[in-house]
Amino acid sequence: MPTTAFLFPGQGSQYVGMGRKLYDEFTIAKRYFEEANDTLGFNLTELCFESSHSQLMQTMNTQPAILAVSVIAFEIGRIELGWEPDYMAGHSLGEYSALVCSGVLSFGDGLRIVRKRGMLMQAAHSSDTGAMVAVTHAASDQLEEFCRQASNDTSQVVIACYNSLNQHVLAGHQAAVQSVVERLQAQSSDVSVKYLNVSAPFHSPLMQSAAEQLAVELEKLETKDPRWPVISNVVARPYGRQELLPLLYRQMTQPVRWLETMQYLNSQGICRTVEVGPRQVLTRLMKDTYPSVQTCQFDHPEQLEELRAYFDEGKNDREVVIASIRESLTAAIIARNRNHDAIAYSTGVIQPIQQIRDLIEKLADNDSSDIMQTLIRIKSLLQSVMSTKQLPLEEQMKITDKLPANF
Repeated sequence: MPTTAFLFPGQGSQYVGMGRKLYDEFTIAKRYFEEANDTLGFNLTELCFESSHSQLMQTMNTQPAILAVSVIAFEIGRIELGWEPDYMAGHSLGEYSALVCSGVLSFGDGLRIVRKRGMLMQAAHSSDTGAMVAVTHAASDQLEEFCRQASNDTSQVVIACYNSLNQHVLAGHQAAVQSVVERLQAQSSDVSVKYLNVSAPFHSPLMQSAAEQLAVELEKLETKDPRWPVISNVVARPYGRQELLPLLYRQMTQPVRWLETMQYLNSQGICRTVEVGPRQVLTRLMKDTYPSVQTCQFDHPEQLEELRAYFDEGKNDREVVIASIRESLTAAIIARNRNHDAIAYSTGVIQPIQQIRDLIEKLADNDSSDIMQTLIRIKSLLQSVMSTKQLPLEEQMKITDKLPANF
């Protein structure tokens, strides 16, 4: 059964016209855009569809625009395709989109906090004194050393994004960033650098004042437990509700650990990803890092048919797994019992059977946030039934052989 992670893009993925085709085709998209306009007090719909590139590029505009389009695309996918994530992860701003889609933040609160976040980031340190540059074909340990050499008490540069093994983003004071760029270019002709058109050096110590002001705004948010696990940029693992605000505060000044996020997803058995929102930046990073992972992206209606086949296959896989579990359970139930201890039978057979039935119903209803862990739990309970009934090992193996091979 495919294990799926949903990825949400960050700043830099925006383009004029994003979300327009979803708006034209789906009523729910119109409702979300109307809510966004009312919540923000300006016409976000017009900003996304008809503004100038320079207007949309302003951080305080970019962030609510990308969040709105990402959330709309995710909700359309849930309605049209019935998709259910196993994990969610977003790059910088995208983490807020993931939090909204997972139910941690309301859509309105998500819009308001990223609009404020964008204003604070834009005002914290102007592009006149700060800079960000994307670097490819340079190792992280080399970049870290060059950053240390180029930094001092008055001028700093750090790695702001660990995007992949070969792609990083530097941020800091212009002079320090330029110093690292010159060292890189002097050492190797293979290194590629590209200065980013951003309003401030994000995810660096220069964002400290913005982080402190954002912390005040974060405390005002009403949060809920996530429906699906969301991975933090700061620690590259899912966080609990109590960690939410501290980690969002730290995200402002600490690097986006996207490579570690992809590594974590891979360690959890992720075999496919869906990037929800504008462009395919995160899809390309996943393809480059883990070519065997199946990837796709959604922000246009014409992509739905490809995705429909993609997720229908997942539903069929789920049905096959459930049928196999039921067949194994039936075989275990009707197998001869050799244990006449009534108490042991109650705790080791009757109770596990009921628990397995409950878990099967959750799988059938798509109500399981971590499918692989659910399957592992079912196998453990099935083993309890067989062991308590004292089935011969050969008979136990015949029963477990009915389960899917990847179980």
